[in-house]
Amino acid sequence: MNEEALAERHMTRTLKLAAEALELGELPIAAIVVLGDRVIGSATTAEQREQRTLVHAELAALDEADRLGLSLAERRSARLFTNLEPCLMCLGAAMSFFVGGIHYALESPADGAVDLVRAWVRAEGDMPQYRFPEVTGGLLREESTRLFEQYALLQGPGPMRDWAQTLAQIDRNR
Repeated sequence: MNEEALAERHMTRTLKLAAEALELGELPIAAIVVLGDRVIGSATTAEQREQRTLVHAELAALDEADRLGLSLAERRSARLFTNLEPCLMCLGAAMSFFVGGIHYALESPADGAVDLVRAWVRAEGDMPQYRFPEVTGGLLREESTRLFEQYALLQGPGPMRDWAQTLAQIDRNR
């Protein structure tokens, strides 16, 4: 299986998890960490279940993978798949994990941090292994957009519905 087909397969897995989160009343956001073809971390955002805000899918999936005690080389080979562009906290966690690549489905203009961190310039003398990973956006964007459309339909008036509706419009504006 070529790399593109493999990435699509992993994102399909991620979107399935996000759909399951939506069925539980959560934000439809999921993440998996993959090493080779093996999932070594997976999670969904759990803000409703845990009544906390720092329970993002990417952070939880990376934490699960981090507990495996991987070498730096293994971490560099790992890939993070998420259906929404990571926020600054989650992108920082991915960099601190030393993940080799990030694939996301849908941009998040309100809080996505890829462009912000992409502009970061590492200072001379910083840890040489600490760097911005390869990032690919737009993988199965339409499928992720539909999840946020469904989420918006299930929400009453308020900021979360407005945010989800904004995300649902991204694909239409392309």
